[in-house]
Amino acid sequence: MPHVKTYARVSPDLTRCSWFLMTSANMSKAAWGAMEKASSQVMIRSYEIGVLLLPKFHHPGAATFSISHDCNSPVAQNNCSARPSLFLPYDLPLKEYSQTDRPWTWDGSMAGLKDRFGKCRR
Repeated sequence: MPHVKTYARVSPDLTRCSWFLMTSANMSKAAWGAMEKASSQVMIRSYEIGVLLLPKFHHPGAATFSISHDCNSPVAQNNCSARPSLFLPYDLPLKEYSQTDRPWTWDGSMAGLKDRFGKCRR
């Protein structure tokens, strides 16, 4: 599994996106850098890589992407001519974790839990 984070500027009605960034960078000084030596240089402690998607480079004149969840839907098909579609890797609106949610860890015990195929770990 790649070490990926995604950031997006989504409209309040959750139908459009101004930009989308997929990167390995955290939101930290180590990843983005900080000015040092009386602001004469930038110190970056951790080099990262990412891809920034801007609608104007996919469709000249477009200011936003249309957010779609189904590339075959009539909405996605109709919006392709007006503005490019963006398929986010998660559902909107985002949901907070509940008290019963548990994060996955490589060394955590998952005994008794079913995987996505319905098989139970021992």
